[in-house]
Parts: sequence; C-alpha cells; structure tokens
Amino acid sequence: PRRTVVDGPARVGRPRMSIEFARTATNLVKELASHIEANGLGLGGDAAATASGRTNASTSNGNVVPKFKEEEVRLALQEINEHYASLASILNSFREEGVDWGSRPEVASSILIHHQSLLRNKRLLLAYTNMRLDRIKSYRWNCGRLPSVVQQNLSDPEKEFVRSYEKILAKYQKASNVDVTVGLNPPRETFIKVRVLEDLGTMEFDYLGEADLQVGTVHLLPCDDAERLIMEGKLEHLVDE
Repeated sequence: PRRTVVDGPARVGRPRMSIEFARTATNLVKELASHIEANGLGLGGDAAATASGRTNASTSNGNVVPKFKEEEVRLALQEINEHYASLASILNSFREEGVDWGSRPEVASSILIHHQSLLRNKRLLLAYTNMRLDRIKSYRWNCGRLPSVVQQNLSDPEKEFVRSYEKILAKYQKASNVDVTVGLNPPRETFIKVRVLEDLGTMEFDYLGEADLQVGTVHLLPCDDAERLIMEGKLEHLVDE
C-alpha cells in the first residue's frame, strides 16, 4: 500500500514523502517461496525413494534456485536507506527546535512507521537470503554438487558461500574418511534397479563384482554404490509399478 508520511516537523509548504512500504522485498520472498514450492527436489523417505527423487532433480536442476534478483534487492536496500535518512532528519529537526513530542503525535507516528518499515525490509531481505542458502545446501546434500547451470543463477556472495561450504565439507569427510552426503536414510532394499544414462564402462561393486554399465542397460546394483551415481545423474532409479 502507498502511504504518505510526514518527512520532518510540519512547516508551511513542506513536501510530504510517499513510499510503497516493503512491497519490493515482500514480492521477492513471495516469488521465491512460490518457485521453491513448484520446483521441489523430489526427496523421499528412504534411500531408494530419495535416489529416485535425485534423478528427477538432476534432470531439471536449472530450476533449483531462480536467478538472484540483484535490482530488486538494490531497490529494497535503497528503501531502507531512505527510511533511515527520514528518521535521522525528523529526529535532528526536533532536537534542534526543542519540539514537545506530546504536542506532535502525528510526527511521532511517522517515526514509528519509518522505523517499522525499515525493520520489515531488513527481515524480508534476510528471509530471502536464508531461503536461497537453505535451498543451495539442501541440493548439495540430496543431489550432489551444484552444476554450472545452477551457479549461473547465484550472486557473487552466494558463489563464495558455495566454495566455502564445499571446502568445509571436504575437510570433514577427509578427516573422518566417511562420505556423509550418502546413505542419509536406511534403505528398504539392499539392491535397486537402475538404468544407465551415461556410458560408465565396467565397474566393480560390493557383493556383486563387475558390471558393464553401458548406456540404456538395466542393472540390479547395491543401493549404497548406486546412490552416488544416481546423484551425479549417471544412473536412473527404476521403481516397479
């Protein structure tokens, strides 16, 4: 909604400032929430179901995170600065003129509106940032490394976050000698049926031995071994009807 706010002690002929309170930041969060709801990662409750969901996510990973809206964020930050400048102007004018607050309730209300609008913009921008980072982390844990098509949608600080996150994760896995990104849920089945999407040649698997993974062939592979390849988009989990 568009409202008119007194921009300092009322004087004859002094202009009033009209502001659309937090509309840009509100739309940012609403659009991102709608995008996330419409483009789920397809996560399931067990390892086999999760693996199947990961295949779906890998084939449409361009929709994991929408492009960072730099212009809208800039406008929301600009609005925060405008509210702050208005607050400072009003308060400084009142201090200089020694105006009694009790005699000017309309200006006191204006200060409250500016302050609350500033805080609302701040909370919405933080929510926008946090929702995007949560989405990035969820993809990393459930679908593997972010592909280049996804990273093109990130801001520079988000790209730096991804690099730092990968370093921390790699350091921990090296120290523990455990890949903590697979086997997050116990599998219902020891073996799962998969179709090969990329020619992998001959590979050796636990409890199975060697398997020739040619494009289009179907195999019954150990769930733990197949899960990583499904995350990388090299295998597709086939669910029996």
